Amino acid sequence: MINLEKALAGRRILIVDDLVEARSSLKKMATILGAGEIDIATDGIEAMHLIHEHEYDIVLSDYNLGRTKDGQQILEEARFTERLRATSLFIVITGENAIDMVMGALEYDPDGYITKPYTLNMLKERLIRIITVKEELRLVNEAIDLQKYDLAIKRCLEVLEKNTRLRLPASRMLGQLLLRQKKFQQALKIYSQLLNERSVSWAKLGQAICIYKLGDPHSALALLNRALVDHPLYVQCYDWIAKILLSLDKPLEAQEALEKAIAISPKAVLRQMELGRIAFENGDMAAAEPAFKYSVRLGRYSCHKSVKNYLQFARSAQSLLNNPKERQTQNKANEAFRALDELKQDFAEDQDSLFEASIVESKTHSNMENKTEAKRSADEAEHLLANLECPKMDYKLQMAETFIDTEQTVKAQQMIDELKDSELSDKQRIKLNRIDHDLNGEALKRHTTSLNDEGVGHYERGELEEAIIAFDQATKYEQAGISVMLNSIQAKISLMERDSPDKKILKECRTLLIRIGEIAKTDERFTRYARLRKTYDRLCRAAAE
Repeated sequence: MINLEKALAGRRILIVDDLVEARSSLKKMATILGAGEIDIATDGIEAMHLIHEHEYDIVLSDYNLGRTKDGQQILEEARFTERLRATSLFIVITGENAIDMVMGALEYDPDGYITKPYTLNMLKERLIRIITVKEELRLVNEAIDLQKYDLAIKRCLEVLEKNTRLRLPASRMLGQLLLRQKKFQQALKIYSQLLNERSVSWAKLGQAICIYKLGDPHSALALLNRALVDHPLYVQCYDWIAKILLSLDKPLEAQEALEKAIAISPKAVLRQMELGRIAFENGDMAAAEPAFKYSVRLGRYSCHKSVKNYLQFARSAQSLLNNPKERQTQNKANEAFRALDELKQDFAEDQDSLFEASIVESKTHSNMENKTEAKRSADEAEHLLANLECPKMDYKLQMAETFIDTEQTVKAQQMIDELKDSELSDKQRIKLNRIDHDLNGEALKRHTTSLNDEGVGHYERGELEEAIIAFDQATKYEQAGISVMLNSIQAKISLMERDSPDKKILKECRTLLIRIGEIAKTDERFTRYARLRKTYDRLCRAAAE
């Protein structure tokens, strides 16, 4: 065992806690135990600033740090940005009992954890144990810090040969190093040898990864599922199950695996992002929307904050706006708008991001049947697009769609014509053809509306023959809606009631009724439909007599 006072002397230590009493108490205890150079951070954001400015030998971070970054996010970001040396210690201090918080902290491999409440002696014993193991593996970690991974592997093997007491931590490091170097056969041997002696969760995961990398995904899946029987809370197994299922072209099953992982550890931002991505591609917006929503929330104070999370959250929420008059729909739309506003503020210098935000904003307003705001956002997107030095073809395709949504058909056609003469990928060409088709469909829809209005005008003036001609022209298009077809039936029935039942006109009415199909009783057009149907049946009987 080490001498703790000597081990702490000369080491730079960072204490992170949002509670002043807890900070003071831990600093006092660390000083008594021999620590000298101690910095203090009152929240996760301040902690990351200090970690980026200085190299710390030991970080003692409380898990729960209030509303900003928590201890898990500090550890995640410190590892991701490589601001935490392999020779450094990160120790999580937690009083949390909630399983999602405990699992979330542990899956990022802190060097140790301390549970509140603790005494001076408890802290001393825990630090001695953690630092002792770290010191015994110092030569390995020094090689890792120098990115001399082959040397680190060699030193790991030496530790295993000389010190059986370090079998578990040294084997774990060795396996990770071999995986990093893509020496899967050697890593598999290390994991398998250990598993022949004892059941270790991380070794089972490592074994499965090696088998997958060596070309046997089905056996890897079987191993991971067996590992979860013994260790049901080992979330990394679910992550790898999802990766393997995606490689086997089973995205729905991959999504299911990630949903199980999220249920155990919801605070891992990268996992939430991956779930959102897969669910979005699967067309499951009900799963994508909360995943991206959580990604935005978790990423707000994280190195993983990205424009894409905000846009994908708004897009997935947009797809769920089915009834603009419902309070729930309005709340969801407002959440999407707030996310887009935050994007615009935080990424104000990124013109590409502002353009995409305006496009999504316009579509969301369109879904909420707010034409004025949809047009305003579309105009904003058009202005931003015009000022981009080299706009992507995908942006122009998005702009053409937005022009159609906001009934700017002339601009939409101009953009489509421009794109037809551009170099596009096969995927972009297919999308352009669909947009062109949609534009033609919108034009026909407006044409039928115009003919319907003309028919209504003739009908109101008692010009039944002229009304029927206009309605017949409108209903010959597939784009004709139920109301247009009901207008046509009414004009024909009114003509027959004025004159006499006509089998040819009755047949035309029957064709329209078949096209309409059944109308739900809750539909506001049902009463009119039922009345016309009853009159039609009466005229049919009269014609048969």
